[in-house]
Amino acid sequence: MEIDLADLFRRLCRQWKQIMACAAVCAVIAGGYGWIMGSPAEEISGGKVQEELTEAEEQAVMDAVRLEAETGELETYLQNSVLMHADPYEKHKYVMLYSIDRADRQELAKITESYLNFIINGGAADMLEDSGKNRKLEKRYLAEIVSAYQKIYSSPYLITVDGDAQENMFSESLFYVEVTGRDEKEARELAQDMQAVIKQYSPEAAKHAGKHRLELAGSMHSVTADSGLLAQQREKKQLLSSNRTNLRTIVDAFNEAQLQAYQEAAGLEEGHGKEEILQEISDGNARSLKKYIFLGFAGGIMAYAGIFSCCYLLRDTVKSLDEMKRLYTFPVFGGIPFEKGKRKHGSTEPEMRQEASEREKARVLNRIRIACGRKGIKRLYAVSDFELSGREKVFLDSMAMQLKEWGIDMTVAENTAADAVLWDNIAEAGNVLMVCRIGTTTHRMADDAMRFYLENGIAVAGAAVFLQGANGWR
Repeated sequence: MEIDLADLFRRLCRQWKQIMACAAVCAVIAGGYGWIMGSPAEEISGGKVQEELTEAEEQAVMDAVRLEAETGELETYLQNSVLMHADPYEKHKYVMLYSIDRADRQELAKITESYLNFIINGGAADMLEDSGKNRKLEKRYLAEIVSAYQKIYSSPYLITVDGDAQENMFSESLFYVEVTGRDEKEARELAQDMQAVIKQYSPEAAKHAGKHRLELAGSMHSVTADSGLLAQQREKKQLLSSNRTNLRTIVDAFNEAQLQAYQEAAGLEEGHGKEEILQEISDGNARSLKKYIFLGFAGGIMAYAGIFSCCYLLRDTVKSLDEMKRLYTFPVFGGIPFEKGKRKHGSTEPEMRQEASEREKARVLNRIRIACGRKGIKRLYAVSDFELSGREKVFLDSMAMQLKEWGIDMTVAENTAADAVLWDNIAEAGNVLMVCRIGTTTHRMADDAMRFYLENGIAVAGAAVFLQGANGWR
């Protein structure tokens, strides 16, 4: 049998409330399933591992813990390091030149190395941190922006001077101290603090390395482009991105037992990066839950549409007025609609629909009158194989009264299957008006009735179709 796809789609669209309800239920079920599946990752902090890990799984957990700690340290470094925030294309630094004199020649090298050791190996950074002037910076961040070095005279220069000059030259020593800041102001302030620290250290150097005099020979601010700093910054950022990606990949592949073991081990690592990892896991679970809800919602729509379509195809009822006209050769006088629901006060739309319904009823009645007049029918039965509703009875009774005024006697006969006397009267009259209802009358009912009428010489004047079943589950 041909299927009217437009009618199927139209009926399916009318079921939008049921579709939304089914989709919502499926979304809730799928969301609950997704939450259950993702709950181990959210509750791992309070649980204990119930199953033993294999050697490979345990190794993967320890690798993740080490990578987590490394990632946390790297994130902290990138956030607090002055060097990582300095502009490599406009690096601000202050260079201070110090001279050491009035020292024995044999002790001069020891005195100079004492200062270099103090500055390069963290002594100056300790004093800067303890002074409180740079309390926002830890020693490790101060140490990387403070450096010291000494220029060595070349051999040709040494040869050009005589012995007395050479001796005088080596009776004093020079070294440079360099500090770096994010901008000129920060570099200048750090240089001033550094001068105070070196001046404070000078008596201790004299006590342990030898007597001498230390003087600041000059200082200079400079701005340079540092390609080495640029490469260092890029390397650290790329390493952090790589660590995060690798850690996320490892954690996502863990089973429940590994996740619990991982969190417990991460707690032993003083929690470096733990909050970030937990947040990433939580975000992943949230995305997964949203995916489950979306798939459940879409699946609910598709499931309802599939079930509705199957029922539509398998049900044997007459599904539309057009289908009735297409399948049968007897005249179909039209569809009789009934206005549903209560009218809203002040609304014109229900009134317009009511007027359209009345016009359609009048059209059906006039078509029956004309058909009966052309065929000379004076008496006929309006026959239905189902029980009529109150409104349907009222309409057929009013139609019978109108036809009687036009000289046509119509008797309404409903649910005629077991009434033998009624069938005798129908056979005597010889004419019937088939009364059908969309969604109730089946093709088998119509075929059996037509077969019976033909076998017994009863003429079918036509059919009138009630449409009130066309908007529900049909």
